[in-house]
Amino acid sequence: MYFECLISLTSFVLLSAARIPGPEERIVGGYNIPIKDVPWQVSLLNNGVHDCGGIIYSDRVILTAAHCLEGVNLQKFWIRAGSPIWSKGGQLVKVQKAIPHEHYKSKSLPNDVAVLILRSPLKFDANVKKIALADTTPKAGTMSLVSGWGYTTDKGVTSPILKGVNVAVVSQTDCKKAYGNSIITKDMICAWAPGKDACTFDSGGPLISLPDRKLIGIVSFGGVCASNIPGVYADVAFFRNWIIDTIKKNI
Repeated sequence: MYFECLISLTSFVLLSAARIPGPEERIVGGYNIPIKDVPWQVSLLNNGVHDCGGIIYSDRVILTAAHCLEGVNLQKFWIRAGSPIWSKGGQLVKVQKAIPHEHYKSKSLPNDVAVLILRSPLKFDANVKKIALADTTPKAGTMSLVSGWGYTTDKGVTSPILKGVNVAVVSQTDCKKAYGNSIITKDMICAWAPGKDACTFDSGGPLISLPDRKLIGIVSFGGVCASNIPGVYADVAFFRNWIIDTIKKNI
């Protein structure tokens, strides 16, 4: 899923009305992208339906957003890797364990990161690969790529085919002006481009830096998709040690 909220803006011109975050995720203003171009991308399937994105860290570990675990039935929780179509193809593997960050809060969405342990290992090939984690927070202006099967319009439906879109990292200062200082915390990064955005059901998916192709963010929440308000992502560099320690404790 993906959380959307409308916040009154200062430097970003949008709507003055405020709205409590609610589920919504997607790629807007993007393009169909071959899975071989983003082989670390997976779909999280809850009861057989695409619910969120995820990222391959290793053959048995998937990273995603903590809010993607809300309401999940672990007995019917799978990931699909290696296919540009979330409903078929590739490798289908059951999730054995799901570990959200212990300080995640669903209302304001700080610490929106989680680790999934798979029951059996993925088989790496041209369409299924792990991705390296960023070790430093990206600078404002860093070009990046976000991908997923989410909505392609603000009030649309999920895309059956994987899509990607290029956005640029926005400074924390500008992001705080857009959302309000109390919402954007030090564990978050923001990214934006005119008419381009992640959206509902892109949550948990990867934001990668270009051209070095490292994982810099995990889709968390945003305003109206592809509006003048940036999308918000969990800062992977910030959570790097937590991710590594959590994996060591659970695998």
